[in-house]
Amino acid sequence: MPVTFYRWFSERRLTRYGAARRDRIERFRLRLLMRHATPGDLLEIGPGQGSLAAAAVAAGWRYRGVEASPLLADELRARGLDVIQAWTPPIPAAERSADVVYADQVLEHMPGIDAARELVSEARRVLRPNGILFIVVPDFLKERGFFFDIDYTHNFVTTERRVRQLLYDGGFDVVQVVRSIGMATGLARDALAAGALLVNVPGADAISRYTRTEDLLFKIRKNLFETLTFVAKRSP
Repeated sequence: MPVTFYRWFSERRLTRYGAARRDRIERFRLRLLMRHATPGDLLEIGPGQGSLAAAAVAAGWRYRGVEASPLLADELRARGLDVIQAWTPPIPAAERSADVVYADQVLEHMPGIDAARELVSEARRVLRPNGILFIVVPDFLKERGFFFDIDYTHNFVTTERRVRQLLYDGGFDVVQVVRSIGMATGLARDALAAGALLVNVPGADAISRYTRTEDLLFKIRKNLFETLTFVAKRSP
């Protein structure tokens, strides 16, 4: 795989607003994780630009990361983070060496069901008894075509039912599922999801091309992107 893999992502620079929003979302997810696990050894698969790492270290976690992109892995190591450049699965970590395996929007990048099952199996191998697999994925049933359009590496379709079945078959008990758009959950999430219908009406894409607002439409859809967060405990 060329070193330029995911170059388009590594070269993105968030605006001040975007960086602050990303930081709030990461802290929101970290608080959710810490309802189920106390700080210990956290292994993140696909840390990207490292938005979770600083918050995790500040909260007392012993952080390690595994990043597929050589460009991103180099950037993270330059910041002093313990990051291995490798493709997963398999996960380059010893058996029962982590209390948490954290994979934020990674599962949908698996090329198919076999790789998805192997990723879950590898997470179970790496986790200690009662360890937590923390997974965040897009909700295909809401996003539909945008699931694929937002990222050319999206392959494995993720819905709540499919991921529940995958985790159960992989030896995990799902203890919590949270639907969210950004940090919005419950009725606030439902309101944003309803609003998302307005930017997905038939003809919206054609109008955006004629008015040269394609990038704006993409950004609005991206900010209304819905995710499913699974907190799953390694069964005995």
